[in-house]
Amino acid sequence: MERVTVIGSGQMGAGIAQVFAQAGFSVCMQDINAPQLDAAFSQIAKFIRRGAEKGQYSAETAEAAIARLTATTALEEAARRADLVIEAVFENMTVKKELFGKLDAICPPETIFASNTSGLSISEMAANSGRPDRFVGIHFFNPVPLMKLVEVVRGAETAEDVVQQALELVERLDKTAVVCEDSPGFIVNRINRPVYYESQLLISEGVTPQAIDKALVLGASFRMGPLTTSDLSGVQIGLAVSENLQQEFGDPKYRPIPLMRKLVRAGHIGRRVGKGWYLYPESNSEPQPRWQDIEVPSMVAPERIAFCGETEEARRWGGKFAQAGYRIVEPGEAQVVFVPEEYGEDYKETFKRVAQAAHEDAILVSLNPLSSVTELGALVGRSEKTIAAWCPLVWVHSKFFEISMGIDTDPETAGLIRALFDKMNYHTVVIPEVPAGVVLRVISCMVNEAAFCLQEKLATPHDIDEAMRLGMNYGHGPFEYADRSGLDNILQVLEYLQAETGDPRYRPAPLLRKMVRARRLGMAAGRGFHDYF
Repeated sequence: MERVTVIGSGQMGAGIAQVFAQAGFSVCMQDINAPQLDAAFSQIAKFIRRGAEKGQYSAETAEAAIARLTATTALEEAARRADLVIEAVFENMTVKKELFGKLDAICPPETIFASNTSGLSISEMAANSGRPDRFVGIHFFNPVPLMKLVEVVRGAETAEDVVQQALELVERLDKTAVVCEDSPGFIVNRINRPVYYESQLLISEGVTPQAIDKALVLGASFRMGPLTTSDLSGVQIGLAVSENLQQEFGDPKYRPIPLMRKLVRAGHIGRRVGKGWYLYPESNSEPQPRWQDIEVPSMVAPERIAFCGETEEARRWGGKFAQAGYRIVEPGEAQVVFVPEEYGEDYKETFKRVAQAAHEDAILVSLNPLSSVTELGALVGRSEKTIAAWCPLVWVHSKFFEISMGIDTDPETAGLIRALFDKMNYHTVVIPEVPAGVVLRVISCMVNEAAFCLQEKLATPHDIDEAMRLGMNYGHGPFEYADRSGLDNILQVLEYLQAETGDPRYRPAPLLRKMVRARRLGMAAGRGFHDYF
C-alpha cells in the first residue's frame, strides 16, 4: 500500500495528507474547491519546510516529502489508482455516502475505503460504498501532525485483514492506534462527553469556568481544562456531537446542557469569535473570565488547628499541618476544627458531636465531599462558620484542595480557610456547594461512561485508557483513575450524585457495580479494570 488519496483539503484533510507524504507515501489530495486546495498545498509545504528549518529532518527529506504530494480537483484522476482512499469532508452522512458511491465506480476492487469521521456510523457509510468488507474508520485527531492517537474503527462487515492493514498504516505514520467497534462517538468523543456535560452543569450551578478548569488541571492532571478546550475546538462542535449521541442512543443522559445551546444560539462559539466559556478581547489574548469567582476577603491564617477522629486521614493531615508550623490542639481550644469522614459511622452524628466539643467561635470544616455542607451547618446551628474542604485525588496532587461554601457560609470563613492553605503553599479553588465538588464528579462520570463502553465491548480497557490519554491529553485513562481511586469510591460518588439530583445521567454502569461486588476494587485490591499482580 503506497498510493493514498485524501478527499478534502480542510484542516483535517491537509493534516492527513501531510503525515502520509512525510511517511513516504505517494499522496494525492482532492477537493472541488480549487482556491482552498491550492492554499492547503502551500500550507503543507510551508509546514514541512519549517520542520527542516527547526532541524527535525534535512532539507532534502522535506523536499522529497513535498514532491510526493499532488493536488487535483478531479475525483477520477485522484482516486483511480489509489490503494487507500480516505475522506475528510465535512460531517454530513448524505455527502459522505454519495462520495463513496462515486468512488466505488472509479477505484479498483482492492482499494480500501476509509473515513476520518469523528463519530458518524462507519457501518452506514460502508453499506453504501459497494465494498463494506473493505471499509474502515481511520479517525485522526487535530492537529494531525502533532496528535499521536488514531482510532481505527471496525464496521459491521469490515474484514479483519483490512483492520490489520489500517493498523500497519498507522504504525508507518509513527502514530498510536486503538481499535474500537463502530458506535456513536467511538471512544474519545463518547467517553469525553460526561467531562463536558458535568463542566457545563457546574457552571449552571454557580461554579466558574476558571475554577472548573483549574480544579481539573491541578486536581486531576488534565493538560488543559475542558472549557478552555471547548473554546479552542468550538462550542458548536461539542453541541453537534452531543446531539448526535442523543439521537443515536435515545438516552437522556446525552442531552445537551441548556447553557451550551444558549451560547451557540448567541454565536458565542469560542476563541475564534472572541466569546465562549471565556472572553477573548483580542485575537491572541489569554482567556478572560466571563463569570467572576466568589469574592473571598484576604485574611490572616489561624494558628490553632484540631483534627478529630483516629482515622489514617486525620493523622495524615494533622501531621502535615503540624510540620507547617500550626499548633495541633483539642477541639475546644482550636480556631479551626477539621472533621474527617468516619467510615462506618453516620457522618452527621459525627459532625454534631464534634460541634458540641468545639469552641463556639471555631470554624468547622467538613472533609467529606459526599455530605452537604449547607445541611451540616444548619444541623449544628452555626452555618456561617461551617465550610467543606477536601483533596479530591490525593494520589494525583496532595497539595490541591477544593473549598466548598454552604449557602450561608460567611465569606470571611472561606478567607480564613484559604489563608490557612496558602500558608502551606497549597493550591485551592473556592466554589459554592455542588454535589461531590468538581474533580470527583467529573472523573467519576467519565469512569462510568467508560464502564458502559467496556460492557458493550466497544474496545479493550487498554485501548480505552490509551485513547483518552493521547486523544485528550489527560494525565490518566478512565480505568487508571478508577483503579487508583478505588472502584467502590467511584460507585459511591455516582450513587450520591444520583440520590442528590435524581438525574438518570448518574446511574452507575451495571459492570461497575458488578466489579465492586466481586471485590475487584482496583490497585489496592490487586485487581480492578486492570490486573496488578
